[in-house]
Parts: sequence; structure tokens; C-alpha cells
Amino acid sequence: MQSLYPWLNSDYQKITHAFQQGVGHHALLFNGETGLGCENLIQNLAIFLLCQNTKTQPCGHCHQCRLYQSNNHPDFYHLAPIEDKDISIEQVRKIIDKLTQHAQQGGNKVVFIERANRLTDAAANAILKTLEEPCANTYFLLQSEQGYPLLATIYSRCQRWQIATPAKLQSLLWLRSQLMNESDETLVAALRINAGRPLSARHFIEANLLEKRTMLLRQFWLFYSRLSPLEILPHFEKEIIFQQIEWIEAFINDSLKCKLGVKTGWQCADIARGIENFSQNLSVDALIGIQQILQRMRKDLREINAVNQELILLDGFSQLVTKIFAS
Repeated sequence: MQSLYPWLNSDYQKITHAFQQGVGHHALLFNGETGLGCENLIQNLAIFLLCQNTKTQPCGHCHQCRLYQSNNHPDFYHLAPIEDKDISIEQVRKIIDKLTQHAQQGGNKVVFIERANRLTDAAANAILKTLEEPCANTYFLLQSEQGYPLLATIYSRCQRWQIATPAKLQSLLWLRSQLMNESDETLVAALRINAGRPLSARHFIEANLLEKRTMLLRQFWLFYSRLSPLEILPHFEKEIIFQQIEWIEAFINDSLKCKLGVKTGWQCADIARGIENFSQNLSVDALIGIQQILQRMRKDLREINAVNQELILLDGFSQLVTKIFAS
């Protein structure tokens, strides 16, 4: 069982205190940006609800805790997309059938719905009745991806928790404890690039993405100079393509801030000179136009799965040439 991330402790204490007072909600919905550890909070709450001896923290050694830690607890149910397909009504029905039975361990039953926004309409409607009329000692922990809609009727049946980005100092202290060989300059840059999300920043450093970001933005500048989309396409990687689009978007957002005279809140402060040079050559309207094309590109990459990613990138960068750079 992974220990609770420090920035989640306040939410954990509030939720567990409510259960200790007998007023805990049967359905909790957690929403937050990737890289903040929603799943970590849910895991800790799940074992709290299952533990036989819990007070403020699970004991870690009772039969319930050992079953959960071995991923073998018969009263813990996990619903999630399979092979990146939406959660089906068949998956939901299997869980509902089990929830109508008595808990095999004689305690609570806990259902974790990962990426609840990926429930099909039929699956969401099937689980709605259970949320409205829950079985005794049954608790739902739902996690929804930031920025994606969830069926309003499910949303209204849950107690909602928005996971906030931690304070900069708390994130930096945690990163120092995780990556003791890295300089503060690198840690601060990783946090800034990843919008203050500590888990994303740690992965960014461990996966050597700082160097890849630098290379991609250098290629973006060459693309802008040469007006040749085919030169930048080979530098995109399928596994991190959305991050790469975000890096370019952050560069453009900071360029717009620079153009408007806003000197604070830059994600790309480590390459401030490049941003200043880039923004000098483009108008505010042009920079906003770039933002809009990149946003459409990211949306198409996420939603149009049947189309080759390279074609979507080629179309987007070609639009940047014809509508912005060469106009």
C-alpha cells in the first residue's frame, strides 16, 4: 500500500473524519488534473473503509488490510476502461450483481470506478439506481478526468471533491525527497513546466523529458523559420504526443503573455529569451490563432482515433503555415 502523498492529507482527514462521525457519504467523486495523485487518495480511502481496526489510519495488519494489500479483497471492486474502451454495461452489471449479496468478509463493500467519465450512457444509467438506493455498507469512490463531462444525474448523486494543486514549496520539498541528486533549478523547472503537478514533474525528470522538450521546441522554431511541417513531424512520439502538444502550447501561451507585457506565470521561463524573440515577430491575433489551431489539433488527436496521428499533425502544422506564418 502506497503511503498518502502529503498534499492529499487534508482531504483525507476531512473525509475520514466524516465517516468517524457517522456522516460519511456513500458516493465520493474525485476530480483533479493528472499528476496530483487522485488514485493514491482513493486507494487510501478504500483500505480505510475496509480495515477492521481503523481509527484515523488503516492498521495495515488485520485480515482485511492484508487482503487488500495483496490485491485479493473479495469486497473491493474495481471498474475501469479495458484496452482503452469505455466502461460497458456488462462490466457494471457484474458488479451490481455482487453488490446485492452480503459482503464476503462481513464488513464494508467498496467500489472504485476509475475514469467514471468513460462510462457509456447505458453503463452510467445502470449504476445510477445503485447510487440512488445503495445497499447497506456499500461505498462508491469515483474518479473522473479533469475537463471531461460526467452524466449529470451521477454527478448530482455524489459528494464532490476537487483535488487542488499543492503549494509550490510543498511540491518542491516532496520532489527533493524523491530526487535527491537533482538540482533545485531542475526541480523548479519541472514543476513549472508541469503546472505545479508534483507527480508529473517527477516523471518528467525520471523519463528525461526535459531534454526532449528542449529539442522539440528547437524544432518548432526551425519549423516556424523554414515553414516546413515535414521537418517537425518525426520528432513527435506516440506515447507522449499530448505532452508534446502541451509543451508547444505553453510556449505560445508565454509568447502571448510576453506580447501583452505580462512577465509573471510563465511555464517556459527557462527559455525566456526564445519566447521574447518569437513574440516580437507575431501579432496578438496571430498568437491567438496559433493557440486555436493547437487546441483543435489536440482535440482531434484525442477524439478521432481512426485517423493516423501523423495526418492530424500534418494538417495542423500546415494550417499554421498557411493561416498564420505565411499570411
